[in-house]
Amino acid sequence: MIERLKESGTQAFGFKVTGRVTAEEVAAFLPQMEFAIAERHKRPIGILADLTAMEGAGWKARWQEIQFLAKHVDHIARVAVVGAHKWEELKAEILGGTVLIQAETRYYHGPDILHAWHWVKTGDAGAAPGRTILPKGSLMSGYVPEYMDV
Repeated sequence: MIERLKESGTQAFGFKVTGRVTAEEVAAFLPQMEFAIAERHKRPIGILADLTAMEGAGWKARWQEIQFLAKHVDHIARVAVVGAHKWEELKAEILGGTVLIQAETRYYHGPDILHAWHWVKTGDAGAAPGRTILPKGSLMSGYVPEYMDV
């Protein structure tokens, strides 16, 4: 299941993923993200993905996500991933070039979700001790969520 987080607002859009994600769930949820992006009137938005309760996703769901991110490359400023594991961070570093998104991506442990919200909304790096994998503006920068089974 994918659900929008109540902390979402005009500066950032957050969602929580629970269980194993299907392509149908992704297709049903993406319009909410598109609406949030459209509300910003072409100003980039921050995205927070809470993956602490996620168990995985299939290839079709992953492909839909990649297509969405590629379509909105200019509308995403920052991405905070909460609950990512070290191996997922390494996989993101390797696979990050598959979607060329000029957004800085930071990874946070579950208890640090408030720091993640602050950073994704403001960009204030000093107040949010997340781990940056792909810095903004690098050739390989991008966000490839790490919940697909390999």
